[in-house]
Amino acid sequence: MLGPADLQPLIGTPREDLGVEYKTWLNLTNNEERATLAKAAIAIANHGGGFVVIGFNEVKKNLIPIQRPDDVPVVTQDAVNAAIGRYATPEFHCEMHLVQSADNGVEHPVIRVPGNLTEPVMNKRDCNGVIASNRCYIRKPGPRSEEPQSGEEWRTLISRCVRANREDLLESIRSIVYGRVKPVEATASVQAELQRFSETARERWKELASKLPEHSASRLPNGHYEMGFALIGNEAAQNLREIKNRLQEARHIRMTGWGPFLELHLEEWRPYVHDGFVEAWTGRPVKLQTLTESPARADFWRADKSGKLYTIRGYTEDGLKQPPPGQVIDVALPVCRVGEAAYFALRYAEQFENSEAIAIYVRFTRLNGRTLTSVTGRRLMMDYRINRTEEIELNTIANLSQLRNNMVEVIQELLAPLYGTFNFFELSQGLVVEELFKMKQGRM
Repeated sequence: MLGPADLQPLIGTPREDLGVEYKTWLNLTNNEERATLAKAAIAIANHGGGFVVIGFNEVKKNLIPIQRPDDVPVVTQDAVNAAIGRYATPEFHCEMHLVQSADNGVEHPVIRVPGNLTEPVMNKRDCNGVIASNRCYIRKPGPRSEEPQSGEEWRTLISRCVRANREDLLESIRSIVYGRVKPVEATASVQAELQRFSETARERWKELASKLPEHSASRLPNGHYEMGFALIGNEAAQNLREIKNRLQEARHIRMTGWGPFLELHLEEWRPYVHDGFVEAWTGRPVKLQTLTESPARADFWRADKSGKLYTIRGYTEDGLKQPPPGQVIDVALPVCRVGEAAYFALRYAEQFENSEAIAIYVRFTRLNGRTLTSVTGRRLMMDYRINRTEEIELNTIANLSQLRNNMVEVIQELLAPLYGTFNFFELSQGLVVEELFKMKQGRM
């Protein structure tokens, strides 16, 4: 499901970080420029995945989109993978999307570099002045792509590969034997506290959205889904700056272009402090920007010092040209969106001392009359899976070990009641395995 609309923030609000590198236009018939792309992709693959964006120049620390020069051939996915395959071992496949800049109308190549490779990626040949054979490159603060120099940098890289190998093994076992993991028993007090936090955050979003025009997509008129997370056993952060930094660290692994708790860098969409919370809202109108024309781009999120998180977003399906808004739910998207947010919450929890578990709250609204279908056509779905329930709330608590090692079972257990409202549809573990695996590998 990942497409140009999901990747538009990388073009509209460009900013390099450890998971994103911007390059000027590259002529991929030239070995030096092939090597330049390969070095960036190798470093990002070793980091855990991310994006390389082509067609930007850095001017006084600002990234500026530019027209493709006439003497630079069109960049294609085949040319990208040929360049990477020339230098990288083991070879890996990247997907490329063309995303249009609102500033100049140019379509910029956005290359999705996969994560979760089970061994460090090395370079297998020299290109003088650009890349050296038998070298490994990683992303470092700056950001920049360089060889690991310290034991800690090597340990981080090797540990990531070991974890990826373990996840592949677990997913292979799941594909043969569908075991189930019982979530940690939810205590009433923890869930009630998370419920209150989510309700307060929702009221704050309503306050913001009420100032928009009546028919604005950012008011999410056809419904929405929202998610809340509460860390258990952890020590609270000392201040909101720590929360901002920990959120930024959790964002370093990107599974989609428009992930949960997104940080954009236009002033109107940037995270800010309000009433003791860190929050952001991309539904705020911004002149000459078009992100908020889709309800799935009008996020509101909030975080507090204790480690609680909340986010609300419109349905991706309601921003499509067909079918009309309010008519369908794609069979894969709840798994992908909730799964991506749960992985984010896990990375976030790991930065707090003594974190033991995470309470999860999910709410889907305006379901009545929607049909469960496959928007992409990848799955055969019957048209009688119509929902007659207006909304549903889902809750669970999972310890960090369950989320690291058994995310599939946690997500299936959590979302099964939602799918059941579509005329008793059974959410199979196979579907959850496939969708979470594709998301982590960058193949949505």
